[in-house]
Order: sequence, then C-alpha cells, then structure tokens
Amino acid sequence: MRDHSSAPRGGGVPGSRKVGRKPAFTAADVVAAAVAEGIDRFTLSAVADRLGVVTTAIYRLFPSREDLVIACLDAAGATIALPEPGTHWRAALRLWADECWRLCEEYPGLNRAVYIHPAAPTRIERVFRAYAENLCVQGRTRRQAMFALDFIGDTVFASHLGVEAMRRVDENGRSGLDAVRDAVDDANAVLRPEDSWTGRKAMDTKVEFILTGLEEHWPEI
Repeated sequence: MRDHSSAPRGGGVPGSRKVGRKPAFTAADVVAAAVAEGIDRFTLSAVADRLGVVTTAIYRLFPSREDLVIACLDAAGATIALPEPGTHWRAALRLWADECWRLCEEYPGLNRAVYIHPAAPTRIERVFRAYAENLCVQGRTRRQAMFALDFIGDTVFASHLGVEAMRRVDENGRSGLDAVRDAVDDANAVLRPEDSWTGRKAMDTKVEFILTGLEEHWPEI
C-alpha cells in the first residue's frame, strides 16, 4: 500500500522521499478501536484518539473510512460459526439466528452498518455458501436458502435495533424501557412494556414462527 503521508511537505528537498515512522499499532488494533466506537458511527479521528495517535497515522493502514468499515465487517464475519455436515435445516437456521444476534451484541453498530453499506452481505459469501450448501443437501434450492437466511437475518437485526432502543439510557439515567412505561399509563393498554423487551425473547419467538412457516411453504428470492 502506498504511504501517501510520505510526500514532501513544507521545506522538504524537492524530489526527496520522506520516510515516516511505522505506526506502533496494527490493523487489528485499528479495527478493534473502530468496533469499540461503533461500526456505524465511528470517525477516524475518534479511532485515532482511542489509539493515542494522530488521525493521519490511520491512513497508513486504511486509506479511507470505507476501507476500515469493510475491515470491521470482515472481522465480524470471520467469527460466524458454520453448520456441521448433517445438521438438520431447522438447527442450521437457528444457529444462523444465534450468530446474527451474537454479532449484534459483540460488534456495536453492525446491525445498522449492514443496511448503510449495500455491499455488506458480499463480505460473508463463504458463510452464505456454507449455510446454503447445508440446506441444499436437504432438498432446498439456493434461492430458497437465501430467502430463509435473508428473512431470519433481517428479523434478528431489526429485533436487536428495538432492543438497543429499550436498553439505551439517557442523561437522566432513564432507559428506553422506562420511557415506554412512563408513556403507557393505561393498565388495560394492549401495549404492556416488559423486562423481556431488553433481551432476545421476542426475537426467538419470531424465529421459531418463521421456522414453523417454512415447514409448510418455502419461498424463493
């Protein structure tokens, strides 16, 4: 990768090449700092501050913010567990749901980043291929496999976004769930806030509903 920061500046000798110091951090360190800031919202300056370096030092490893976002997505994708050979399709799709939820928990902002960056799904082609092959061996087409993976992935990410809103605490120490409870003053209201809204209970119920539906009909995309 070309080191753009090595170009002469100010009173440098014309035609000379200034060799900068190598960064005292690795690409993995930069990715970890970006994840800690939030994949969907980090700035290069915030990442640099977290590492204790100047922002221009980040460009030695990542020419742009988009490159760093992709590296974060790749790091997350590399941790996704794949179904073992012979895994029943329901168990494989439950594993997929579990892994999508885990990524949302362990990689802040990933649930938004996958929608902000249209090419994000292409970073886990090997994952889709492994799950699709598992389902195809059991009589599903690739298009049916991708429907199920896409539907369940969307369900998990959307559910996690809602859970994040319930967990988020404002400057007064009040959570999103507290705000909903304050807004619902009718004991007979259909919308009854519960502690489970800050966890994955609703998501698991939705996933089981999808799996039951697939027993009867499996669309394609």
